[in-house]
Order: sequence, then C-alpha cells, then structure tokens
Amino acid sequence: MKLNYRNSLNARAISTIYGKSLDKPDWYEIKNLNTDTPEIIITDYIGWPYNDPADLIRTLGEIGDKPILVRISSPGGDCFDGLHIFNALQSHKGKVTIRIEALAASIASVIALAGKDRQAYKNAMIMIHEPYLYTVGNQFELLEDVDILSKLSNNFVEEYADNTKVGKKELRTMLRAETWLTAKEALEKGFIDSIVDGKGAKANFDLSIYANVPDGISGESGNKELTIRDIEKFLRDGGVSNKKAKAVLAGWKNVYGENDNDEAGQGGATNYTVDLEKLMMKFKGV
Repeated sequence: MKLNYRNSLNARAISTIYGKSLDKPDWYEIKNLNTDTPEIIITDYIGWPYNDPADLIRTLGEIGDKPILVRISSPGGDCFDGLHIFNALQSHKGKVTIRIEALAASIASVIALAGKDRQAYKNAMIMIHEPYLYTVGNQFELLEDVDILSKLSNNFVEEYADNTKVGKKELRTMLRAETWLTAKEALEKGFIDSIVDGKGAKANFDLSIYANVPDGISGESGNKELTIRDIEKFLRDGGVSNKKAKAVLAGWKNVYGENDNDEAGQGGATNYTVDLEKLMMKFKGV
C-alpha cells in the first residue's frame, strides 16, 4: 500500500494548520529506565510528519519484561505510527499500565487501550473520531486515500469494541460525531479501568483542528485565521506550480470570501476566516 499522503506538501499543510513547526523537539521521554518500573511519557503529536516512533519502540524492546507505566497527554497524530505503538505496547511481555494525564485524543485514544491497567485522572479526557487526512492528488490517488480511511475506520471500530464495553454500532456513531469523554464517561464505557486521584498535566495543545472541543479544554476551537500567503507558501513549497497554486487560491476566495478588514491592494495580506472542517474537506478533494 502506497501512503500517498506522506509527501512534503501535506507535511507543510499539517504544520500550517497545527501551527507547529516541523522542527519538532522530542515528543516522548523515558524516565527511571534502570528501575523496576520504567516510565514512558508521551506528551505531543505522534508520528509523521513530526517524528518516527521507531526509537521509542526500540527502547521498549530494551526494557525487556519489566512492567512499565505509560503516561499520555497527546492531541493525536498519524494513524499508522500510532498503531505501531499500540501493537508494540500490547505485545510487551511485562505489565503495561496506561495513565491518561490530560488528553488522549484521536490515535492517542487507541494507544491508551493497550494497557492491562488503564487509568485516567478525573480531569482528563478521551476523544475519538473518524480518521482523516490532508491530501491533494488526482482522482485515482484520492480514491486510494478514501479506501485507506475506510479500512482505518473499520480497524478502529474493532479495537474499540474489543477493548471497551461499547458495541460496534454505537462506536460508529461516536466516531462520526467526534465524541469527547470525561474520565467518568470513559470509565462507564470501559475505555479505562479506574480514575486516579490528583490532577494530571494541563492539556496545552492547539485543538482547533477538531470540530467539537468542549469548553475549558486548552486550545482554540471553531475558526482559525490563515492568510492567503500562508496557504500559498505551503502549496509552492510542496512543489505545486504557480498556475495550479493560483487556481487553488482563486477557488479558496470563492468558498470563504474576504474579511471586512481586508487590506489587499494596500500592501496587506488577504485574510480569510477558515472553517477547519471545510478546510479538511478541500484537502481531501471532496
């Protein structure tokens, strides 16, 4: 299977939308490696285009059969890299304890199912949704992307059904709706086994990529302002020709319209208030 979405254009698109540079620092930490219970702390975006889980998985192999504590606070990331981590944790010979410290969203919610003992602080949350991607391409490439997304969705339904108390029909509805669960709700539905005392780390991510972020969760929700120059930059950096870039930007203007405070023609950048759900649809080619 070719993963057409893994290209420089899409990497720059993700970087722009998340507002996070591709020069990403370490996304995980190993603590107490030489003790009886090492800790793996996952605290950011997981996988491509920011990082490769291979180093983490190699370290997991070096731990041997020791029990481990995996502490998670993540907005999600790449589905295939996340599944790689999930499978490695599930096959670990020692006991795996998962503790959600603030947020386990998207693929991080799947990783959080890998433990034999799954915990969450009472103020933590879990979010599940349909997998999506940012992509450009011709009709055949886009059809392949749709096929990949459909298979991933089915895989996630199977994993959630196998590791929670929720049936497949309800899970499909939850995924489609982008469902946010409190620790109490996650316990009732079997996503976790217990709620632990104390406060976990505060979630500090830009969550504007998601449509239904509850009030009080750190990160923006709703609309995010991008400039035409932002969009033009990642199109051209990704190798799109000047002619195609202009065509995309012309269509963008027709879809979103200009802000009242637009200063185009006066030396300013043209701003558009972009609904991120529409943005995702456009990059999917829908």
